[in-house]
Amino acid sequence: MTAKSWRSCRVTINGRVRKLSYSDDAIKKLFLPFLQRLSDLSRREGRRIVIYLAAPADTGKTTLALFLERLSLLGAASGLLPLQRLGLEGFQRQAEELDADGKPLSPYGPKAFDTEELTRKLAALAAGEELRWPVFDRARHEAVPDITPVRKPIVLVEGCWLLLKRDGWENLRSFADYTLAIMAQPESLAARTTQRLIARGLTPRAAHERYDRDYRPAIMQVLTDSWPADETWIYSADGDYQPQPDRLRNYRAKQKQTQMDFDSVKRKDEPIFRAYEEQMTKSGGQTFALGYQQGLETARRNILRRLAGAGGMGREALMETFHITEAELDDLLS
Repeated sequence: MTAKSWRSCRVTINGRVRKLSYSDDAIKKLFLPFLQRLSDLSRREGRRIVIYLAAPADTGKTTLALFLERLSLLGAASGLLPLQRLGLEGFQRQAEELDADGKPLSPYGPKAFDTEELTRKLAALAAGEELRWPVFDRARHEAVPDITPVRKPIVLVEGCWLLLKRDGWENLRSFADYTLAIMAQPESLAARTTQRLIARGLTPRAAHERYDRDYRPAIMQVLTDSWPADETWIYSADGDYQPQPDRLRNYRAKQKQTQMDFDSVKRKDEPIFRAYEEQMTKSGGQTFALGYQQGLETARRNILRRLAGAGGMGREALMETFHITEAELDDLLS
């Protein structure tokens, strides 16, 4: 197995400078094609688009969102539109608030957020209104409304519960133009979370107890009780990302026309590739990397639509061949 080649940059999170590292494959096969698809969608719609990034705790979603924000600023030559990351911290309820049963709200659960206010803000965001986004003041330990102006054509909202099926979150996905989910093995998240807690001063035993009590229930709820996303990436134990396994790989290998579609997608992304290389050269190789292979998700809808439209395969045959449900087929053909 070839060793991964890693690239790094630094971002500021909650007033602290953090070093981020991602592999060449993740940057070039996932991040850049993802940003290009979002830019194309925004141009096609002619308006601001809203993207959800939903993931359990300790999958690096905030740092990933900030890196994507940084990566979207490659310049006009790349063909990318700028992206703005927005978090949900400013919608956290006050620590003294109680749940419906009169018990203190868990800061780790979905009820710790003001979903009514979040719904209003997301509706305004989706409508293209001018607005400011709330933030969480860590010095005062409270949310502060209407601080961050929203000005970019692509807005990436990130949080754990954005695709949850209950507790006031179930209707929020209607405001998103596209959704991305991060999935992970619970065991890798347990190790990452307990290591982080130990680094903060907890003993190994206390860290494991804290994980089981506070973090594990929330992580499992996100992983098992969320709506499917339009796209899913897998978080690996080394902090990197890879695409969800591709169901159409074997079929594509046999289809000449399909390969032509993929080649056209790759040619379309050549400007972003060149801009990426230029940025890498300017930064001395510290921020961005070499090499590129376009992700294949862009062509998936076209493949199935062509097969269905030509009458070559019926619905039952499509579902059986590609191992997809009827709902997934309807979504792909819509």
